[in-house]
Amino acid sequence: MFRVWDISLMMCFSVSLMFVGVEGMSELPPPRNLTFTWETPFTLNLKWEKPKNLDPGCKVNYTVEVRHSQDCPVKAEQDNQRDSQTRRVQNTTCKFNISNENGLCISVTVNPEICGIKDPSPSLNISIPPPTVTLVKDRSYEYFNNTLKCTWSPVEVVQDLGFYYWSPHKNTVIKCNDMKIGQCVIHDTFPKYTTNMFYLFNGTYKGKPVNNTFMDKPPTQYVKINKPQLTIQRDQQNLLFQTNSYLEFGPQCYRYNYTYSMCDKIAPGKVIENKEYQVDYDSNCKYKARVQIIFYDNCGEGQSDLSDEVEYGENRDPNLPALLAVIIIPFIVSCCLIVSLVLLRRHKDIIFPKIPEPTLIFKDMFINNIRIPEDLRHQSPTDGRLYVPIEEIVESKISLELETPLIPTTTNVAGI
Repeated sequence: MFRVWDISLMMCFSVSLMFVGVEGMSELPPPRNLTFTWETPFTLNLKWEKPKNLDPGCKVNYTVEVRHSQDCPVKAEQDNQRDSQTRRVQNTTCKFNISNENGLCISVTVNPEICGIKDPSPSLNISIPPPTVTLVKDRSYEYFNNTLKCTWSPVEVVQDLGFYYWSPHKNTVIKCNDMKIGQCVIHDTFPKYTTNMFYLFNGTYKGKPVNNTFMDKPPTQYVKINKPQLTIQRDQQNLLFQTNSYLEFGPQCYRYNYTYSMCDKIAPGKVIENKEYQVDYDSNCKYKARVQIIFYDNCGEGQSDLSDEVEYGENRDPNLPALLAVIIIPFIVSCCLIVSLVLLRRHKDIIFPKIPEPTLIFKDMFINNIRIPEDLRHQSPTDGRLYVPIEEIVESKISLELETPLIPTTTNVAGI
């Protein structure tokens, strides 16, 4: 009997603990009367009231989320978190620097700090619709040396279209005076130090004023670098590529993308930190190189155009000297031989003059016309040998005729 009573008491105690636990883990009540006002075209001021029936000893804080969409689900999906701004505050007011391009969804949630075991409250949501008219589209930016060039395309024709930008540092809206159709140039030093840029387009459409506000990335995300110049110099057995260009930021913000080819073969590109890049030199190859400057990720985004192509050296066959020696040397020798033969034939009388023909006496001596006298026939031939000249043939009958003088005739004398 006592055991049944003990068991009943234990069951009642457990059930009471469960009810107390459930009551302690209930949700906090939501905030009340959430309202908004635009202090500037880019400053959103939010206000709300504390939850009703909140325990005086309960200390809470508030999570405020503003998303760039007028749709307000209870829980924001993960892919939408990048398009939102979230803050946790102690007071019942909060300000955001934001634009209303696609509408806004504002959510406020109560979070327990010292309030027992409580869950956060349901969120209190309000939505702000986007402007009814969009004045411009296709916005683009280009930053260089404290100059931000903004371009756009008009959607609706507005005669009094104005373009403004907002400086969070100065907390003022500044009108762009250097404005043309579809373009405006901002000359200021602050853009490269800001985190976000805010732009305002306003004008009158069908008799009603229209404001379009936009928030974009900082100008350092749109850096445009001047087209660099590339030079190539030979350094002993290497080629040195050097880049020349104006750089506004520190050297740590730039990278250099070198692309080149040798012997008409493209080599792998190389991205380095230095302005100079060295490669091995082959005297038989022609080198072609270009360079592009990249604004490094840690500082922002942007790049330059590719430099003009620079060439160095000429393509040559490494076996060409031996080939030329095999072809040219025999050709030169042949030409010299032909020229020598032609000159020898043309000037043979000078090079090899004719020797006069010897007289009969010398000719007879040369043929050893030596005779032995009759008295010495019986002696040894070597005892005495006489030279016997050849008898010359002389004409035996020679007659002389007297030369008769020229005597004039009678007829000729009479004529004289």
